[in-house]
Amino acid sequence: MREKQRKLQLPEKLRWNHNEWYRRWLLRQLPSRAGSALDVGCGLGDLARQIRAGEVTAIDASARMIERASATTSEVRWIHGDVLTHDLGRYDVVTAEASLHHLPLREGLTRLAGLTAPGGTLIVVGLYMTASRADRAVELVTLPANALVGLAKALNGTGGTPHDAEMPVVMSAPTLTEIRAAAAEILPGARVRRHLFWRYSMVWHAPEVH
Repeated sequence: MREKQRKLQLPEKLRWNHNEWYRRWLLRQLPSRAGSALDVGCGLGDLARQIRAGEVTAIDASARMIERASATTSEVRWIHGDVLTHDLGRYDVVTAEASLHHLPLREGLTRLAGLTAPGGTLIVVGLYMTASRADRAVELVTLPANALVGLAKALNGTGGTPHDAEMPVVMSAPTLTEIRAAAAEILPGARVRRHLFWRYSMVWHAPEVH
């Protein structure tokens, strides 16, 4: 039986947003010029508002999240819908920040690949489940680092609640082995890397059509 995803339970004032930690990295992976972009599982739209593209679309399964996000800007096309079934186009950039683990892994990756235009870029920052010896070895660094970053943010006033109370929470996720196997099958050439704070990244460049 799979073990549950383990996380350090910090006092509320020491908790912080792991997704924001990697957002600047994610934004650096974007091409300098993109005609269109899609942010999958946009939540309150923090990432979607920072994507630089001719047209930015953001989709989320939560009507409340889309309602709140759409109140912040009209420069993004906000869609309430299921990314697996909603009628969408193809985009030069597709991003998924902490949203892939809300979908069936292989079905989700297949859909994200289909939404990425030829020559386009898919960028995922996701959550993985601690399962292997290597994962537990990394936790020897992750756990104290997590607490230290939380303390530093609390001291300089940038910490606080890491997760909006209305956003869905998933207490399980694929393992890195499962993620890498699925990526190798569905997204040949995708680069999958492990990061601290129970996160991984995946970058895939869709083949050009000749």
